[in-house]
Formats: sequence, structure tokens, C-alpha cells
Amino acid sequence: MTSKKKHILILLLLTIFSIFLSGSIDYKNSSYSNMDMNKYISMAEASPGIETNIIRPFVYRIAVPWLAGLLPFSIAVSFLILNSVSLFLLSIVFYLFLLEYKTDEKLALVITIIFQFNRYFFQFLGWNYFQVSDTLSLTLLFYSFILLRHRSFVQLFFVMVFGVLVKEYILIFIPAGFALLFERKLIKKELLSFSVVSFVSVLTFWGIRKLIPTEAGESLFIQYTTQLIYYSEPILLIKRFIIPSLPFGLLPLLFYKDLFYFFEKNKHLFIYSLTVVILSFFGESERLMAPLAPIYFLFIAELITKYFITEPEKTFKNNLIISLIIIAFLTSFYHLWGVLKLPNEYYSMISTFVFTIAVTLVFLSKRIANNSAMRD
Repeated sequence: MTSKKKHILILLLLTIFSIFLSGSIDYKNSSYSNMDMNKYISMAEASPGIETNIIRPFVYRIAVPWLAGLLPFSIAVSFLILNSVSLFLLSIVFYLFLLEYKTDEKLALVITIIFQFNRYFFQFLGWNYFQVSDTLSLTLLFYSFILLRHRSFVQLFFVMVFGVLVKEYILIFIPAGFALLFERKLIKKELLSFSVVSFVSVLTFWGIRKLIPTEAGESLFIQYTTQLIYYSEPILLIKRFIIPSLPFGLLPLLFYKDLFYFFEKNKHLFIYSLTVVILSFFGESERLMAPLAPIYFLFIAELITKYFITEPEKTFKNNLIISLIIIAFLTSFYHLWGVLKLPNEYYSMISTFVFTIAVTLVFLSKRIANNSAMRD
């Protein structure tokens, strides 16, 4: 068995463990009555028909609820099965994404494991298994990068059109896709192919809104403008841009020169990141930064490669690998979800602070040591 296949098997087992660790939502609890999942449940119950008495934009995300309603199980079990499969696929695509950008296989495995323990980007989706549209949409979005880099336009066509019916997330790939093609100086034929893919995807986005007209819910403009408060309140910016990427939240700020270099050699990833950040203000949740996860963790992988891999052997320090996985595991515990919950928000805040500072100090001390060694 090749190392890549072994890694995929490990990720399968850890997906199961992470899903178990996340627990499962008590979807019948009245305190969750306003959550998105109730809209998806109603849509699934109407399958194979289309439930139009749902507010936008949820009413347009028809693919997953429709499929859940067709499966020969209860609605809850159908969503659980679809979400578990989607989380495994998300893990694999995340791992392949890192490999696509030349990350060492062992490091890609470690970074993907850390991603699987992230309480906002992965374990929330394990806990609220009715959010399959989010899980599958992220999978398709990350996979689009791989397909375009391999010029697999036919597959990309189906992935993006289907992705629009899952959730509108997939459209944020379009600016980055064009940037990637221009960055790699690909020929007009490939630009034309991607233009067709993008046009049909946008046409599908527009068409589904014409086929299922509804006045219920806020327009995209109102949703966006009401969330701009995040530009003016520092604590909310911290919750949006630092806390979700546990335990590495401060590293892009402190290693800004490395970040500039990272984006300089991957300009399409900068375009994509900027698109995600701008559109993240459609809502309040930290989870809206999830589309940025592979780029964020790819940058962390490059920091580890630069500062922690010895030359010329290019070997990893096993104590670092073990420490990062343990810290990622410990930061997965939260007061709102999980098999074992923290007592309250205070403990979650302390855990976030302690482990973020600990990892930050490790990276900073290594950078200082490396700089000192170079001067000597």
C-alpha cells in the first residue's frame, strides 16, 4: 500500500473519530428552532417535490435536502449518512489540495488531521449533521482548484453546476479561477472553456431563483449591508479572523512577510482569499471563514516547512508533530457542542487564548533561533 493510500485510510478513521467527538445536535430541542437545519428538514420532507415556503437563500439550496428525502431512511438518518460521507470526502479533498500545492505527504496528513479537529470548520459540521449543504459545498469548492489546475474542464463543469444547486459557495471560485489561468499564462482555449463553465454556473444561480420565486427572507444586499458592523468592532474582527483558525490564529499577522511572499507566488490564492473575506460579511458566524481553511492551513504548512524541517535531510521533528496534533485535539473541545463539553464560554475562551499563545510562541522562538543561526 502506498503512503498516500495509508494516509487516506488514516483520515477515514479519524473522520469517524472526529464525528464521534463532535457529538450530535438535539434537533428537536426548541432552543434550536431558528437554526438553518429546520429549513433543510422541511425541504427534505417535501422531496421529491420542492418546498417553496422557505426563506431565501435556503430555498434555492435544493440538491442535498432533495436527495435526503429520497433515501429510504428517516430524514435525520439520511442527513447523518450524507454528512458523514461528505466529511470524509472533505478530508480527502483537503489533503489532496495540500499535495497539489507541493506540501510534503506526511505534513499534508498532519495538517489535515489538525483541520479535522478544528471546532468551527469541521466539528461543527459533524455536530449539526443537517448542514450537509455546507460540508458538500466546501468539498466541491476545494476540489475545483484541483480540477482547474489539471485542466479537467468537463469535470469542473459538472462540479460547479451541481455546486450551485448545493449552495452558492461555489461561485466564489470564479475570480480565483480566472486569476489562476492568467497566472499560469494558459492559452485562449482554456480561458474560453473556463468562461463557459463560469457562465453556465452563474446562469444556474440566476435560473434557480427565477424558477423558485419567493419574497420571504432578506435580499443579498440587505444581508450584506447589515453585517458591515464587523468592520468597526475589533472584538468581532478577532472572532472572525483569528479565533476560527485555532491554534494558529496569530501567525499570519506575526509572519506577515512570509504571508506576502506566499501570496506573491500564488496570486490566485490572494484573489480567492480576498473574495472570501469580503463575502464573509454576509453573516455573523465564524464558520463563514471555512472556505478560507485550505489556503490558511497551506500557509501554515509552508511556515512549518521553512522553520521546522531540518536541512539537508528534510526530516520533521516528531515532537513538534505530536505536540501540534495534541493541541489541535484539545482545542476541539467547546462549550456548545461535543461529546464532552467545556463547562461554559469562559473555559472555551481560556482554552483558545492559552493554546493560541503557546503555538505562537513556539513559532516565534523558532524564527528567532533560525535568524540567530544565520547571523552566526
